[in-house]
Amino acid sequence: MDVSSLSAEDYASADRAQQLLAGSCGSSPTLFRQMRSWQDFVVGVEAGFDTSWIWEYYSDLSCRDWLDKALPLLTPALRALCRPVIERWDARYLAATGPIKLQGPRSSRSSTQSGWWHDRFPLVVDHDEEIPLPPFWSPEPRRLTE
Repeated sequence: MDVSSLSAEDYASADRAQQLLAGSCGSSPTLFRQMRSWQDFVVGVEAGFDTSWIWEYYSDLSCRDWLDKALPLLTPALRALCRPVIERWDARYLAATGPIKLQGPRSSRSSTQSGWWHDRFPLVVDHDEEIPLPPFWSPEPRRLTE
């Protein structure tokens, strides 16, 4: 990502997004840190998600939630720079995950709707047999230990 063409206004919009999206403790990672967190998470999912951290899986998606909220707050130039990078990692996440099987009236969001990443689960896991997988991860992911 070439940031050399960004202006002071572009950087100010990233700072403004960071301030507006700060958590209850008043701090929030930067735009570029959140983009890196999404990349790191996707790489981990591609490698086989370690189910000893299964309870953190949906919490780890918060970096993608943050990016979804931040993009409209950015200048057009900064958005144009960030969006292709985020979309590239989104595509890799889609390839490394499957749609969850939801029960009841709720149906999955499409990959163009906000929050669609919450309706997916990793296709490959490094699974500890004593940790139950969520029932809506169906069909069950392939295990690295198989």
